[in-house]
Amino acid sequence: MTEKQHPSKLGRILALISMGLTVFFTLVGGIGTTCVALGAENYDGMEGLIPFKPLYQILVVLSITAGIWGIPVMVSLVRGGDKAYRNALIVLIAGAVTSGIQTAVSQAVRGSSAPANVRFAVTLFTLLVFLIFHIPSIWRKMMFDHSLKGEPTQTAGGAAFAICGIMTSTAPSWVAQTHVEPWISSIRTPLMIVGLALLLAGVALLTTEIWLPWTRKMTLTKHTIAVQ
Repeated sequence: MTEKQHPSKLGRILALISMGLTVFFTLVGGIGTTCVALGAENYDGMEGLIPFKPLYQILVVLSITAGIWGIPVMVSLVRGGDKAYRNALIVLIAGAVTSGIQTAVSQAVRGSSAPANVRFAVTLFTLLVFLIFHIPSIWRKMMFDHSLKGEPTQTAGGAAFAICGIMTSTAPSWVAQTHVEPWISSIRTPLMIVGLALLLAGVALLTTEIWLPWTRKMTLTKHTIAVQ
């Protein structure tokens, strides 16, 4: 009898964590760019981007769209499906193109591209990881068309949620140098709430993975002792 194969737990966890970070940066980056895309003339040091406002508005729409679409794509990476890998590549390519253009324009006009350059680096890294996954010997183990079930799902999902939660809740502090205080103040509370919710969800999933196997083992041990 041929042993049933299962998707690579480590590989799928890496896929989910890196994809989660990229989706986070894509969505938050798109939202964060709205201040310049809609009112570059209102912020000191951003006057040079005024002619590029239409371009930035397009980048905002594409980035937010890619970020939102990335959420169900992450779900599909857990559940599996024929289009899971393809859709992930589309999101990553869209994120790399939009962040790459924004990085290049900001660097050329302002002499600084932060934090768009960070988003571009994270997205490019994730894209390279997913391209490596397509190497035949690795591809056969990834099995993106198969669902992750049980504990591997909890591990991957929990880790992705926890990391995204930490990044979301701390976003107001690490974007302070590149965004004006009124804009940061307006998004601080929502980001803290969403970040905390994501972090708690991730911790809950990871704790469940550790707790449930232990309780099953203890129950089985007690049952064995009782039978003896």
